[in-house]
Amino acid sequence: MGSWGIKDTKACAQGARPTRIAGCMKPQDWNQHRAAEMLVREVPHEGRFALGLAYANSYHVGMSSLGFQRVWELVHRRQGWVCERFFADGDGPLRSVESHAPLGGFGAVAFSVSFEEDYVNLLRMLGRAGLPVRRCDRGPEHPLIVVGGSCSMINPLPLAEFVDVFALGAAENLLAGLLRALEEESSNIAILDRLQEVPGFFVPAHHDPEAPEPMSKLEKLELSTAQMRLPGNLPTSAIITPNTEFASKYLVEMSRGCPEKCRYCWATFGMGTFRWHPTDEILASIGDARGVTDQLGFLATAVGDHPEIETILEEVCRLGFRTSVSSIRIPAVTPGVLRALHESGDRSITLAPETGSDGLRARMGKPVTNAMLLEKIRMIFESGFTQLKLYFIVGQPEESVDDVLAIASLASEAREIMLAQARRTGTIGHIQLGTNVLIPKPYTPWQREPFADEKSLKTKLRLLHRAVAGMPNVSMGPVSIRQAQWQAYISQAGSDAGEAIEAAAVGEGLGPVMRRFRGEIEGEIYRRKDGDLRWHFMRTASL
Repeated sequence: MGSWGIKDTKACAQGARPTRIAGCMKPQDWNQHRAAEMLVREVPHEGRFALGLAYANSYHVGMSSLGFQRVWELVHRRQGWVCERFFADGDGPLRSVESHAPLGGFGAVAFSVSFEEDYVNLLRMLGRAGLPVRRCDRGPEHPLIVVGGSCSMINPLPLAEFVDVFALGAAENLLAGLLRALEEESSNIAILDRLQEVPGFFVPAHHDPEAPEPMSKLEKLELSTAQMRLPGNLPTSAIITPNTEFASKYLVEMSRGCPEKCRYCWATFGMGTFRWHPTDEILASIGDARGVTDQLGFLATAVGDHPEIETILEEVCRLGFRTSVSSIRIPAVTPGVLRALHESGDRSITLAPETGSDGLRARMGKPVTNAMLLEKIRMIFESGFTQLKLYFIVGQPEESVDDVLAIASLASEAREIMLAQARRTGTIGHIQLGTNVLIPKPYTPWQREPFADEKSLKTKLRLLHRAVAGMPNVSMGPVSIRQAQWQAYISQAGSDAGEAIEAAAVGEGLGPVMRRFRGEIEGEIYRRKDGDLRWHFMRTASL
């Protein structure tokens, strides 16, 4: 194995000053998970080079990520390379799913991070591997730590003290350059020197966007419209397993971006213009699933807006697959889409009205009225669906108590539609209200807005819970304001947030961390931001 394969684990431990994570020292046993996995396409099991691929959350969450699976497959496609997976399960030393190899034994470890709350998990995983969590404490004997995923493209600065390289964009555009550098350079320093000059990489040791002197903007290299039309650029599942959110499903990406311009949504503004994969590529990929599973899952921010969605759903239904979709934009709910989904066995639909008020919804940039939404809900229940999930956001700019109570009124009207259908069929369904607090995300029109007042949020959520509690067959789970405050902080802060993240990683509870860093957190999230924002050192290349 070459210099970027699995290294001598004794050498990795020498001189390390890792963050220590308390707990049992027994490694996670992956045998049952491996036994349940089925490869969609064969991959090599040995190679000259090996990359550690880590997801900063559980196996269940990580293997539900199509992006994570895509990277695993692309690494194996490159001549001479293999890839081994790591997850945050357990509390002992980290070992790979494939060969039980230690994380510290790889020359480079690429983390996929899609959620800011997983920053703490990333540091804990480094600590459990016996590695220093801060890059300044790691030496040439330690793995190079790379981070990709949506968090890299939103605001990577809170992790800048811990990560050697951030990949800003699609794996199809960046992975080959990273692997080539790992193949050809003999040291971590040489790799970083090389990658700092390569578009699509943020190298904190060389790039300092927080310095007083302005730096040239770094490019985020997403898949372009032209690239998505080409063969070979369609992300699909590489491994089928029952141990995921999409149990035993073969996942297919439909599109990227979103045709709506909701002011809160990073996917709309951060992922670029709405673009989709060709129908023939999507249908051709389904052949890989045959013999492995009869279940499909189509994923995208706007699945139903693919221009040939009905054709695709009808064809996979004809082929005998059971099909589900991640969510559908309200205007994209049509009789044809519902008929095809229902015929394939799906009984659940997710919509995102975001608020119960037409006026507030218009101000947030979502051109949907309650009348349109209720007509779509009527169509959904009359088509035989029994489970409906509706997403809402509380804490929006200019939001009133009446706007929040309108969520309960809308839920009540949706329930009456469901009950009317139940009286005809004898089958009653369920409506779930998925409610979250607004996080003003970078690169959105609301990125400069302050976080909503805590007292106001508590009042609104208490009233909403009370109103929903009296509705049988309608449920609303708990909403954590504190967790939302923490997420807002670590999505907007600079590298100075590293101390708070590290404190949480070594076992200090979120409550104590937020009290200790109260001044920093409140100073960040409760102020309106003016001027050039710290994350604006990145820009998206032309799509």
